[in-house]
Amino acid sequence: MMRRALIVSAIVAVPTLWATGACTPTGDALDDINGANGSSEPTWQLVLQDLPAGLLSASGTYALDIYAVGTDPDDGLGPYVVHFDGQRWTRLNTAARGDLWWISAPMVGDSFFMAGVGGLILRYRPASGQFEQYTTPGDETLFGIWGTDLSHVFAVGGDLDEPDTGGVVWLFDGTEWTAQDLTSVNPEGTPTLFKVWGRSANEVYAVGARGVILRFDGNSWTQLASPTTRTLFTVHGNDTQVVACGGAQSGVIIELTGDAFSDVTPPGTLQMNGTFVPPSGNSVTVGREGAVAFRSEGGWENHDSGLNLDPILDYHAAWGDPDGGIWAVGGNIVGPPGSDGIVVYYGTQEVSTELVQGP
Repeated sequence: MMRRALIVSAIVAVPTLWATGACTPTGDALDDINGANGSSEPTWQLVLQDLPAGLLSASGTYALDIYAVGTDPDDGLGPYVVHFDGQRWTRLNTAARGDLWWISAPMVGDSFFMAGVGGLILRYRPASGQFEQYTTPGDETLFGIWGTDLSHVFAVGGDLDEPDTGGVVWLFDGTEWTAQDLTSVNPEGTPTLFKVWGRSANEVYAVGARGVILRFDGNSWTQLASPTTRTLFTVHGNDTQVVACGGAQSGVIIELTGDAFSDVTPPGTLQMNGTFVPPSGNSVTVGREGAVAFRSEGGWENHDSGLNLDPILDYHAAWGDPDGGIWAVGGNIVGPPGSDGIVVYYGTQEVSTELVQGP
């Protein structure tokens, strides 16, 4: 099916031959990302499982207001979008068609922006509960979306038939979406771009195939030197850290120091699909077969969650709430048609597993 082809092309799924090399991260790593809550010890919880769609991205505003988006199970309700309100999960009707690859984190103004296949971009306003679908400048698959405000929203992706030259960046200025000119970066075309994130509208990073790293200074895009030629799936950061992760089968994690990225991958790391860096503290990456790595002051360490997930289940993305909890989403994201979705939580609260259908 077309959806499976898109997912396989993006994730580069091949049977894994490596072990995780997992170890228990230092207390500093877990406390920084999770924030010890009194005497409560954080634990891993498999919140939702066996969903009819794979979940590819998560975002929210706080620990009791979480959204996850994913593939379209062809049930008439559009791409799979669920919302947690602290009591239950609700499946939302998007009134659209096609897989959603990403949801903006954090909110942009009063809205979440979501991006996916065929140039699909949705805007969701939680206050009204309404989805709006935009007219966009192309039909490329959009794998990432992020913005500082409603006049600076960036979406990235590419033409999967031209993975080495079909990469795109689109910009929303508050009125319309326009394609950005990347010929100054590479006149022959830019590789597919998978994610975008920035510290401000004048410092934006995009990463993608062939280890490509682009940076926007508010006026133009330039290409930075990369320590890897392997695919980079996600980039995220805070005021002091910028982290990108990826790989194929085995993983790669890189960090920005000054103006240069360096490879900081710990031995035995599986392919890492998603990373999140909290505003303060250290980072987490997630990936194949439920792989997790935490960053402490001493560097990155692979971590065994103890959930013993089925090996066909991969994490695709992670998001950290302001209370320090970690939310990881994924599923059988390379199986037809991207199914068996999961939501996993690491923190101190007990999360409801109730899922209902919204209006």
